This record gives sequence, structure tokens and C-alpha cells, in this order.
Amino acid sequence: MGGALSLYAASKNPQVGACVVFYGIHPNVKPDLRSLEAPVLGIYAERDGSVTPDVVRELEAKLKGLGKSAEMHIYPNVDHAFFNDHRVDVYDAKAAEDAWRRAIQFFARHL
Repeated sequence: MGGALSLYAASKNPQVGACVVFYGIHPNVKPDLRSLEAPVLGIYAERDGSVTPDVVRELEAKLKGLGKSAEMHIYPNVDHAFFNDHRVDVYDAKAAEDAWRRAIQFFARHL
């Protein structure tokens, strides 16, 4: 829910200066993308069974179609929660390190 919540919160609060979404798209959470003012960085997993690469590309197309700033990164050969080092079954150190670097750089550029 965390990733979906970050995009939802950013769409409801114009004071959010930048939004980083980790694997977050939820069928029951509908962000108001038209109201979104913050640039968005999306971090996703290629082997995510719920948030597939096609779903990510659809979100990116919607955002860009609305004139929003959006960067989506789909990490190959990793599963949902690849950033969570407490989930040894899916954790991927290389992808997690790169995702963290991207997130910090994104915040540094926009905040």
C-alpha cells in the first residue's frame, strides 16, 4: 500500500514537491492524477504479479498524457518488494542500490 499511498497523497496535496512510488498501483486506490502537481518517479519490478510492466506503462502514459512529469523504471528479473532487505526471498541488492540512488537523485533535483 505504501507506493499507492505516496501517489494518492501527492495527488491530494499540492505542497508535495516530488513523489517516489515503489511498486505502487492498487486497484482500490484511485489518485486524482489531474490534480497531481509533483513530478513522479516510479520504481517497479518486472516480475511483479500485480503491478505488471504493462500496468506501469499505462500509468506512465496517463501521467504524460495529462502533461505530468513522470519517470518510470522497471527493474528486470526482480519481484515485488525487491527493495526490502528483510524479505530475503525477493530482495535484490543490486536493484535496491540502484533504486535508492535514483530516488535520492530525484529528490535532490526536485526538492
